[in-house]
Amino acid sequence: MIEKNLDTSILLSIYETAVLLIKKNIEFVSERGLTNQQWVILIHLAKDPNLPYFIREKHDKPMMASELADSLGVTRANITNLLTVLMEKKLLKQFEDDQDRRKKRLMLTPKGEKLIASMQSERLSSNAAMLKGLKNKEKAEFLRYLQKCTENVQKING
Repeated sequence: MIEKNLDTSILLSIYETAVLLIKKNIEFVSERGLTNQQWVILIHLAKDPNLPYFIREKHDKPMMASELADSLGVTRANITNLLTVLMEKKLLKQFEDDQDRRKKRLMLTPKGEKLIASMQSERLSSNAAMLKGLKNKEKAEFLRYLQKCTENVQKING
């Protein structure tokens, strides 16, 4: 029989919250003709400083597809397909790296930048509603706990 366990309860609660957050985000982005993964790519290219990837990794140059694949935890082939769709929608463009022409860098188009900007107000309102009742100190503490859990998982996964 499975026994009650605090560690398991915490991790399953994180999982449940993640599922609900993804479901909510899918509704939010689908109204704009995007998938959840396409949205995450766009906010990466917009260099959203809230993304854990940018907290861990410092980026001076525009991102490459391989970096996006690493951040999203998907294959390079999957990213290539997603990028192709976003380029067809004229939300991003690809260009050669200045120092190494074999490397392809990515950036938002003006249309992509405008889309991100148009979604920001609703995004912030929704985020505030989801964290309603938490004081700023509690939010900062919660973020530290989540970051520590993420570090532990990354160490286990190698």
